[in-house]
Amino acid sequence: MRAPSFSLRYFSPAAPLRDWVSSYYIFEAGVSAMSDTLRAELPQVRFFLQGGGTFSYGSAPPVQVPPLALCGPTTVAVHFKAVGPLRIIGAGLLPAGWAALVGAGASEFADTVTDLEAVAGPVARRALDRMGEARTHREIVAAADAFFLLMSMQSKPPPFWFTRAADEWLAGSINPNVNDLIAMTGMSPRQIERLTLKVYGSSPKMLSRKYRALQAAVRLGLDPDQGWESAAAGVFYDQSHFIRDFKTFVGMTPSQFADKDSPWLTRLTIAKRQSLVTMPKLNLVS
Repeated sequence: MRAPSFSLRYFSPAAPLRDWVSSYYIFEAGVSAMSDTLRAELPQVRFFLQGGGTFSYGSAPPVQVPPLALCGPTTVAVHFKAVGPLRIIGAGLLPAGWAALVGAGASEFADTVTDLEAVAGPVARRALDRMGEARTHREIVAAADAFFLLMSMQSKPPPFWFTRAADEWLAGSINPNVNDLIAMTGMSPRQIERLTLKVYGSSPKMLSRKYRALQAAVRLGLDPDQGWESAAAGVFYDQSHFIRDFKTFVGMTPSQFADKDSPWLTRLTIAKRQSLVTMPKLNLVS
């Protein structure tokens, strides 16, 4: 029996979009059904050219994913069940990209999936049609670039001064401290809370927990034999605290994650092998 075919490719967006879109990916799977666990992540735009499925956020019941999907930032792991064959084109939205291209408060969309066409209008459907007619991956990426460039013409300037500081705060420490972000920006705790909810979709404390766990997952993924103590890097109270947060944001225990057959580990290996023109700091720890 022939083994099912899987393909995952990453691509950099056009230069004018790189402050807003982290990367594109094209996932193809020649299967009739599959399931996967997605870590807590940045917002995503997903175009389903083939197949479909459901998302379950944490322990919540499954919801149908529309063919044109605007996936808000997530604060828990997401369980994905799909009917194939699958062909999905995705784009990661950086916080500045969310602020510029979507504009609405990110916390209103956190842990939800919304019909992209209801937010972006008919240009989203035209982009999906153009991708469906594409003959190569590069033509698909060109259609994605065209969609986001068109969206950018209607965008409002994002608060780069804040997103650059907050991105550096999240990516620059293995245990982001909210007081450091306050010192970096000169803002009050209430102002920080309001902006992180609007642009990142979570409170500063939740963001700190999320990226602390995701950084630990990256360390464990890069060296699965190192053991939990090395991955935890001394920033969790104890092993049970580490496992609890790891499971919340990654969707599995550290030992399950480090298994050689782990889908997340496979994706990390693929991403390492494919060199992109740019890779935002926030992507390197998530």
